[in-house]
Amino acid sequence: MAKSDKNITYRPPIVTIMGHIDHGKTTLLDKIRSTSVWAKEAGGITQHISAYQAKVQLAQGQTSVITFIDTPGHAAFCQMRTRGVQVTDIVILVISAVDGIMAQTKECIDIIKKANLPFIVAINKIDLPGANLDKVKGQLVELGFTPEDYGGQLACIPVSAKTGEGIPKLLEMVILNAELLELQLEENAPFEGIVIESRVDKNRGPVAVMVVKKGIINIGDTIFYGEAPVKIKAMIDYQGQNIPSAGPSVPVEILGFSQAPLAGGLLTASPVVPNPALSLSVTSKAHTPGQPQLPIILKADVGGTLEAILGCLPDDVLIIASGIGPVTDNDIFLAQTSQAEIFAFNISVPKNVKTLAQNSQVKIFDSKIIYEIIDNIQGQVLKLLEPTINETVLGEAGIKAEFKIEKNRIAGVQVTKGELAKGDQVHLQRAGKIIKDTRIEGIHQAKSVVDKVKMGMDGGMTFKPYVDFKINDVIIAYKSDD
Repeated sequence: MAKSDKNITYRPPIVTIMGHIDHGKTTLLDKIRSTSVWAKEAGGITQHISAYQAKVQLAQGQTSVITFIDTPGHAAFCQMRTRGVQVTDIVILVISAVDGIMAQTKECIDIIKKANLPFIVAINKIDLPGANLDKVKGQLVELGFTPEDYGGQLACIPVSAKTGEGIPKLLEMVILNAELLELQLEENAPFEGIVIESRVDKNRGPVAVMVVKKGIINIGDTIFYGEAPVKIKAMIDYQGQNIPSAGPSVPVEILGFSQAPLAGGLLTASPVVPNPALSLSVTSKAHTPGQPQLPIILKADVGGTLEAILGCLPDDVLIIASGIGPVTDNDIFLAQTSQAEIFAFNISVPKNVKTLAQNSQVKIFDSKIIYEIIDNIQGQVLKLLEPTINETVLGEAGIKAEFKIEKNRIAGVQVTKGELAKGDQVHLQRAGKIIKDTRIEGIHQAKSVVDKVKMGMDGGMTFKPYVDFKINDVIIAYKSDD
């Protein structure tokens, strides 16, 4: 960014993109990436990582640089989104002009409010039939945020991630907000960086994507992840080019770790006392004494995903060990001695390891879909706590409100997983315990009667036979496996 009259140099703003799943966040990022001046100069981006820089052309003819961070939109990544905010200057909140504000949108807004971050709303999908800008703006007003054209201060920019309409104005608004923040370039400060993502590469070993917050990092430098020293062997930018150094706001992939750090991990110039939350060693969650626990070993492809899954597991899961990378012989031996099942997300299970697992009578459940992992674990916990239950969970919803129409009580629900349909068998769960079984008699959305509601949607439900539900109860839809 340009120098001011006081000769102070400012760094590029670091912008995190947030939003509900399927609202077009990734498409928006890809459109910005493909239309960046640097993308044209470099002949296209060669590497897709979770943080990158774009040089944007402003209407006045100037160019500015913005660093973007992608955060997954799925509900399971709440913790990861929270960590992503630690490095963020400005948030772009993507909301579909068709669907409006939904469950994860509200979750994102809560995170933004807690972090006290400035944010801009990108109302996406304005090219689609059914797009309703006033609906979205009205929902924002209900949540306490008044758009500029309604007399408030919140910038709401209509965009189409598909066609590119509105994106130049959105980027100009980011630059305007960044100028107001006066983000100083702290090149001479001690180095500080934050891990955005990490993984284990079969050829290069542990790799981390990091954004520099302060100072400068160079090839050959020794930095610290907690107390663990990390000598920088290589640095690669988002275009796949090896670079000798990186300064504030620059995203870079670095090699030199002995083990992959977790997303949100702090990298510093000097050693610091390690945070137990960053450990990947043997660990367990809080647990009610006297209740049985399900022992598991969890392996995942990258640190952010591992942490997200761990954060979604119930307290009745005993985590024997967790880590990044393929399932190994040692995992099998540990599972055998602890009578644990291994869950592997988006990673390979070598043939020899599968054979060893079969011979050792160790179960391995692997999937590329995060909710298949979580559903399987939660299903086993349910059977463990309620031995008579032999079923598959179809969906879950939390009861957030109560309405009365004539003499009927209607539960206002928010679906957090899967889907719930009219006629489904359901458990009514309170404080972790199933207290009643019933069926969904009817589902309403606004003034419409619908057959089902999916994850992220709100609705009103009636049950038959009648159940005396309360706010914060959980509805679990299931089918029997007998």
